[in-house]
Amino acid sequence: MAGRFENKVVLVTAGAMGIGGATAEAFAREGARVMVADINTTAGEAMVEKLRSSGAQAHFQHVDATNEEAIQRVVRLTVETFGGLHIAANIVGDAHRDAAGPEFHLQSLQSWDHTVAVSMTSVFLSMKHEIAYMIENGGGAICNVTSLAGMLHVPESGIAYGAAKAGVIRMTKFAAVNYAERGVRVNCIAPGVTPTAGYEKAGPEMAKMVIDHLLKNHAIKRTITTAEQADAVLFLCSNDAAMVTGHVLPVDGGWTARC
Repeated sequence: MAGRFENKVVLVTAGAMGIGGATAEAFAREGARVMVADINTTAGEAMVEKLRSSGAQAHFQHVDATNEEAIQRVVRLTVETFGGLHIAANIVGDAHRDAAGPEFHLQSLQSWDHTVAVSMTSVFLSMKHEIAYMIENGGGAICNVTSLAGMLHVPESGIAYGAAKAGVIRMTKFAAVNYAERGVRVNCIAPGVTPTAGYEKAGPEMAKMVIDHLLKNHAIKRTITTAEQADAVLFLCSNDAAMVTGHVLPVDGGWTARC
């Protein structure tokens, strides 16, 4: 399968579904060998079967991205399976919203700890071990996924989610500057309203919030597809973006243009 990423090895965390699944598929279409890492074994194995049926080289590894040993293991397995690690897309995140909603003073510590672990610590651990390999093996490119809640006031997302996603932005920029001279580029995308299975699980209240935000905030009056988010990830990881690092790319239908 020829393409921009022929002979490249890509690790995609949360690669079974949603933006991660679309990203794994897009890399595979363009010739990459793809390690799909996800906590959902059934969906992860199904994704790998789908990729293999299209002729791609792909492998699945069950991973809890908040567990450092699990992250170390999947990075090592990626290298052992495919012979290297050139690109990583860190997409693990959880739009868990505390019952307190925008009420900062009612935020539970349990919810805070869960959200920060899944949406920020997972990215820290992933980058830590991906970069450790890359700087010893010729460099690479990393794309993280943050959220507009890390850039803007999105009260419905809650303080924990907003703080965690702001942390992803700060880590992205820090790593981009720190490792630029050692050949590692680090960027992130900030998705606008992109329906995934997570929205469906959240029920009618979440669906209403999505519609409200779409009508109020998107200049382009439609939702964004997971494939469109994946296109942005691939651009930032490609040679077309060879001089782009430390950048936060909103893929948001013009939401941030209003601010």
